[in-house]
Amino acid sequence: MNNTMRATLIWSLGAVIFSLVGVYIALNANGIWYSIVSAIILLLAGVTFAARAILSLRASDPTI
Repeated sequence: MNNTMRATLIWSLGAVIFSLVGVYIALNANGIWYSIVSAIILLLAGVTFAARAILSLRASDPTI
C-alpha cells in the first residue's frame, strides 16, 4: 500500500469517526447548548477530514 492510499484511508476513517460521534451527540443533546456546539464542531471536523480524503485520493490518481 503506497503512502497516498494509506493517507486516504486514514483521512476517511477520521471523517467517519468524527461524523458518527457528531451525529450521536446531536441526537442526544436534549437542547443543551454546549452539546449542540460540540456536535457542530465534530461534524465540521468530519467534513474537513472528508475533504482531505478526497484531496488525498485525487493526488494518488489524477484521472478522478
